[in-house]
Amino acid sequence: AAPAGVSAQVHSTSVALGHSEQLAEWRWDWEVKTLMYIFYHRYDTIEEWLYKLCWIGYIRSHDAKSTSDSLNVMTEAYLKMIGNTSIDIGGDTGYMVGRVPQAVLASLVQPWSADCSEPQASLLGVSLMPSIPCPRLSLRRQETIWYMPIVHRPSLFKAHLEGQFIFIFDVSTAVKWAAALGIVQMCIVVTVLATGALLFSRDVDILVLHPIERMIKKMEIIRYDPLYAAKLAEANDVRGQQLQMRNHSKASSASQSSQISTKKKSATMETKILENTIIKLGSLLALGFGEAGVGVIAENLGDEDSQVTAKIPGVKVEAIFGFCDIRHFHITTQAFKEQTIVFVNQVAEIVHRVVDQHLGAANKNLGHAFLLVWQFSHFESKVRPKVADLSVMAFVKVVAEVGKDHQLANFAQHPLLQSRMPNFRVSMGFGLHLGWAIAGSIGSEFKIDASYLSPHVNLASQLEAVTQEYGVTILMSEPLVRSCNAAFSRHFRPVDNVQLPGSTKPTQIFTVDLDPSTLGVERFPRRQNPDRKAVRQERARQKLEVLGEGYQVHRQLALDKHVRLMRRPFLLA
Repeated sequence: AAPAGVSAQVHSTSVALGHSEQLAEWRWDWEVKTLMYIFYHRYDTIEEWLYKLCWIGYIRSHDAKSTSDSLNVMTEAYLKMIGNTSIDIGGDTGYMVGRVPQAVLASLVQPWSADCSEPQASLLGVSLMPSIPCPRLSLRRQETIWYMPIVHRPSLFKAHLEGQFIFIFDVSTAVKWAAALGIVQMCIVVTVLATGALLFSRDVDILVLHPIERMIKKMEIIRYDPLYAAKLAEANDVRGQQLQMRNHSKASSASQSSQISTKKKSATMETKILENTIIKLGSLLALGFGEAGVGVIAENLGDEDSQVTAKIPGVKVEAIFGFCDIRHFHITTQAFKEQTIVFVNQVAEIVHRVVDQHLGAANKNLGHAFLLVWQFSHFESKVRPKVADLSVMAFVKVVAEVGKDHQLANFAQHPLLQSRMPNFRVSMGFGLHLGWAIAGSIGSEFKIDASYLSPHVNLASQLEAVTQEYGVTILMSEPLVRSCNAAFSRHFRPVDNVQLPGSTKPTQIFTVDLDPSTLGVERFPRRQNPDRKAVRQERARQKLEVLGEGYQVHRQLALDKHVRLMRRPFLLA
């Protein structure tokens, strides 16, 4: 047996050799795995958009305290067993087999001494990017990310190791791609939101804002020109007809239920109802107040106060005042009873339409009588003689229209009228006078009427009142006759020289001899044109034609066949 000392030395030596061999095996295994990790993540071969390993080394906190038995990995950990030998990585492990490039090995086998320390920690290692020794100091913080091994026994690790293995990756490309995709995502979100907002605002514009703007414009128009409200109503009707035609063409292939649903939706639009209500109110104001109430409407609509101001100073105007009355009205009322309103409205339709065609305007409807006005302030001085001619011609045409109207002829055949007055025909009396008057509102906060106040207005009604005494249809005052053109006034006949009530001096009165009984009744009633816009355009065309130099009123008196028939009994052969 060997001596005890020799045996102990031999065994101690063998134990030390075994431990050294174990340590060498462990270190070899560590270096191979490190190379394998670098091979799969190295900077020069990985795809651009993936994480790229750019730095490997160790990190130690500045606050860590060294102990006597701690291992300083910051100076001892590098590839020193493999050296510059390029080995196969993977082999039987199932991983991809490859070789780490010599340039990378040359950096790894040297001590990892590149100092990339930061304020909170010390970093020693080696860069896999030759041009950038310390990537975390060169790149932005969000463009790098590091990984460290998971420590299962932190207390033992802190007691015996001063550093921790660390891998730093370059993620700048991924960050750029993420930023680009974020921008694209933001653009898509903004586009979707903007499109939704535009679609929503489009509905708001169509259903709310545009109707409100139209209503405001219409109110401004009615404010400055109240009589234009009637034209707005007609224009609105035309747009409604056009829209209805478009909807009908679009719905021709749709089901009947869809058409009914569309009509119901369009009929229940609150803004449309409100817009139509404003137009109708404006039209009613224009119809109710007429030309004499323009100032009242404009003054009240232009005032910011919500109270209605009725007491507005009047305006002095020069005008031709025409007064016409339905004769035997007390008898017709007894005969027609409830139909009296229909009868009066039929007469009013004829009177108003003909007067409008001859540049006049209706002012008052007094049941069986009507006040018509031709304001000279609306026309130039050179046109006023023609306007005076037109006022007389308008009443001549009214006599003709009333005499041949089919509906009025049917009313005249009522048994009660025929029994009391055989061969009864609807007839009227007319008075015309030229003078001044005050146009404005008359009444109080309870009721307002727009009219003309003057003795000259009364003269027109007095002339009409004496037509039956003289056995004529129309009576005209001397001032009016003097205002007419000579070629037209030569057809007038002087009737008398009288001093009318309210007049300071005698005046001559004239007439146009007419015999309505010579007219035959129309066989069929006059057809009404349903297209109100076409009717309005035709009236506007006729008014322009009447004002033109080529239109001579005295020629119309001679050429109109109905007027010729009424005047034939009074003409010399």
